[in-house]
Amino acid sequence: MKPVRLTMQAFGPYAGREVVDFRSAVDAGLFGIYGQTGSGKSTIFSAMTFALFGQAAKVEQDAPTLRCDSADGDLPTEVELVFDLADKRYVVRRRPEQRRPKQRGTGETRDAHEAWLFDATGLALDAITPDHPGKIIEEKKVASVGKAIEELLGYGSQQFRQIVLLPQGRFEAFLAADTRTRLSILRDLFDVSLYRDLAATLKNDAEISERQFREERAIFARRLSLEGFESLEALKGGIAKVDGELLALQTKEEEQRVRLKQNQTLLEGARHVEGLFKAAERAATELETLSDRSKEIDDLDFRFRSAEKAASLLGFKDLVTEAEQDFAKADAAHVKAQEQALSAAKEAEAASVARQNEEARANEVVAMAREVDTLEHYRTSLEKSSEAAVAAQSSASKLTLASETLRTTSDRLAALLRKHQTETQSLKVAQRLEAQRFDLDRQLATLDLNLKLAEHVDRAERDVASSRLRIDGLVAGHQEALDASTQARLGFEHAERRLSDVQALYLAQKLQPGQPCSVCGATHHPAPATGGVEHVGLDIAFRDAKTELQKRQIAEHEAHTELASARGILAEREERLESLERPHMPLTQLRGEVATTKAALEALGPTVDIRLAEATLEKLSQELLAEEATREKHRIEVQQAEKEVAGAAAALSAMLSEIPADLRDPKMLDDKLRAKQQALQERENARRAIGENVVKASERALGARKDLEAAEALLKDRQQRLTKAHEDFSARLSQASLTEDAFQELKSAVASIEQDRAAVELFRRQMHAANDASRKAEDALAGRERPDLAPLERDVSDAERALLMAQDFRADAAARFGQLNKLLDELAETIDRLDRAEAESGPLRELAALMDAKNAFNLDLETFAIGAMFDKVLIAANQRFGPMSNGRYSLERATEGTGRGRRGLGIQVHDIHTGKPRSTTTLSGGESFIAALALALGLSDVVESLNGKVRLDTIFIDEGFGSLDTENGAGTLDQVLQALSSLVSQNRSVGLISHVPLVQEAIPNGFYVRKDLSGSRVEHRGVF
Repeated sequence: MKPVRLTMQAFGPYAGREVVDFRSAVDAGLFGIYGQTGSGKSTIFSAMTFALFGQAAKVEQDAPTLRCDSADGDLPTEVELVFDLADKRYVVRRRPEQRRPKQRGTGETRDAHEAWLFDATGLALDAITPDHPGKIIEEKKVASVGKAIEELLGYGSQQFRQIVLLPQGRFEAFLAADTRTRLSILRDLFDVSLYRDLAATLKNDAEISERQFREERAIFARRLSLEGFESLEALKGGIAKVDGELLALQTKEEEQRVRLKQNQTLLEGARHVEGLFKAAERAATELETLSDRSKEIDDLDFRFRSAEKAASLLGFKDLVTEAEQDFAKADAAHVKAQEQALSAAKEAEAASVARQNEEARANEVVAMAREVDTLEHYRTSLEKSSEAAVAAQSSASKLTLASETLRTTSDRLAALLRKHQTETQSLKVAQRLEAQRFDLDRQLATLDLNLKLAEHVDRAERDVASSRLRIDGLVAGHQEALDASTQARLGFEHAERRLSDVQALYLAQKLQPGQPCSVCGATHHPAPATGGVEHVGLDIAFRDAKTELQKRQIAEHEAHTELASARGILAEREERLESLERPHMPLTQLRGEVATTKAALEALGPTVDIRLAEATLEKLSQELLAEEATREKHRIEVQQAEKEVAGAAAALSAMLSEIPADLRDPKMLDDKLRAKQQALQERENARRAIGENVVKASERALGARKDLEAAEALLKDRQQRLTKAHEDFSARLSQASLTEDAFQELKSAVASIEQDRAAVELFRRQMHAANDASRKAEDALAGRERPDLAPLERDVSDAERALLMAQDFRADAAARFGQLNKLLDELAETIDRLDRAEAESGPLRELAALMDAKNAFNLDLETFAIGAMFDKVLIAANQRFGPMSNGRYSLERATEGTGRGRRGLGIQVHDIHTGKPRSTTTLSGGESFIAALALALGLSDVVESLNGKVRLDTIFIDEGFGSLDTENGAGTLDQVLQALSSLVSQNRSVGLISHVPLVQEAIPNGFYVRKDLSGSRVEHRGVF
């Protein structure tokens, strides 16, 4: 990405509209952005960052705070960046969320964050204007514009801050960071999620496998423990022990079974003998019982034989009884016939009277018929008006529905009105508080600015005082070094003169006539030097004096350099102090004012989203308008329904005018008509029934008289039959030698004749059988004694209990034996399966452990992958670091370490002077700066090379050059600038953000930011 033109309006310290044209600076390759501290140098990069990503250069700074406090209220905050990407040109424009005066009325309103992205490919820069920015790609929607920007550039805001703007302080921290910290930074730049996910998947699979093994082995141990064994071998020993116990219990069970069988045989024999004794007792008892019933059976035999005689007379007695019954019936029929004849005569007389009365009411029937005809006419008219009634009912239903809808709408409108009033009042309170908050924010911003100014002034004054004290000490030290150097020079000159004399003596002694001089080459020696040999040791004194002189000169030079540097620093600090704006109140008072203002802000409570509240109120207003329109529509519908109801009611009233009001209800009319018809039908039926009753009553009276005559004749006949039956029954009693009383007594025995005969015969058979059984029992008991069963039964019962107990013990032992064998089989299978599974998953768990830093270097797969990319970063960094350090230093990766911390991304510096690596923390301030700068540039190179979409046509370096001036001298700065110039030769422009004067002198091309009371402005400087 190559910036072409940046336009800032009411942004940061820039109160008006400021345009920065990068074309000449970018063409120059190496340029600077200079200015006083706090003038707004870094704001230029913040504007570029905001234009592209909607965020400030500093992550902690919110976009709404980017607005210039001193800008005109009607001038909106806006940033526009024109940039080139390969052969394309784009324009991005943004307006942050901000407050502005309302166009109508008083107060302020809040504008939302807006963004636009245009394609301006093929357009000259001068042709790109606010009205003609190019073809729209995305507009208004901030998220859509941000997504399109990231797709174009290939990176987001966070990466932009790391590879386009190189903040030296952060990279110096990165230089000294440990592997964990460095890993978190590089993870954002290099996508190694594939390796991280692979290692996580392997670790998860290994943990699941390991957890499964642990759980299954724990279950294995618990199952053994529940059975009382601590190992598989103990279980096998327990099975062998239970097997021996089972054999012993089976033998004991068989012994108890034999014992039980013997006792049961003895008991059965005894029970057979006991049965014989009991059979004899039963036979004797039964014979005695039958003998006691002999007289009873004889009486029963006499009775049933007499009952047989009485049974032969039952037919004659039945004839008597039948004759008596027939006579009684004839007598009752005669009485009834007399009563019916009298009743029929009375009914005939009453029917005749009723017919006379009914004939007298004939006029009433005619009147009722006329009423029925009138009601039927009403019903016909009412049926004709049914359509009108339906229409009236439909209109009434419409009116009811419309009225209900209108009432519901009115209630909803009233609720909306109340809510609108509440929201309006809340918005007013929020606007008032927001206005106070805005004033306090502006006041706080002003106080913060003044506080920073006061702190800068205080710090600058302390720096100046410190520099002056240091210069006083350095002046004295320099004077001492100068005096020492002068004394050393005098001593050196004296030693040199003495040594020269001695050297001449030596040369003179070696001169030969005609031989050339080793100094001048002459062959003529007119005045050779003369002297003694006592001066031959002066060359040692000469070398010592020379060494001392060089030492003193170096010390004097270093003191002079340090003094000059300190005076330069003092001049710079005095200049900076002089350029600083003085606060309007003391630092302590400013801090108090800031604390008070912050307390006032906190007292206002949480911030209310005014824009959301206004949008809510606007939405309520729209809902009110819509609801009012709905209510008006429903009111018109109610009016129309009322008209329809009135018209239908009038039509129905005209049609029902001849019908009485109480009969206009079809149901009531039908009920009354049915009632009249029923009454008329009842009268006619009654009249017809009365005539029929007269005829029927006469017929019944005649029939009743005939029935009475027949009943009198039948009664006489039945009297004669009864007399004859009594006479025949008396003759038969005499023939059977029975009285009527004896016959009556024997009637009850007649029914049980057969039963009594069978009972007598059964007794005779039982008596004979009892005699036979008694004789046989006496024969079977001959020579036998009665046994005692109780001891034998106890023996059998004891044997049965012993057998059951032996069976239970044997069954328990068998179950235990089977259970333990089953457990052994299951556990053996489980052990075999677990051993196979552990062997199969071993490589997986070992690989997962290695990838999870369980290795000699504590290095995980993600760190290893990033380390491979980090090697490329160090190679690229050393291409800068070597020249900037005169070939002395190079960066290399340190994988060695101690402890359990993560390793693999350590950095150490290799010193060519010692031939050994050492920690980066041993570098001086200036060396740390150039090392961090080289590392940052190397990182930018690698990011661009690994991501084909990323183009770093222009990068910016923010501050950090002051340490080169104070510690290493201008020579190091020249080397750094030469390394940066090499970047320019690789089709990349570099912008330096600095306030160091030497940097401004070395790189005149660029921009200068000036700050005054009205705000900051950008000036182009240097010769491009």
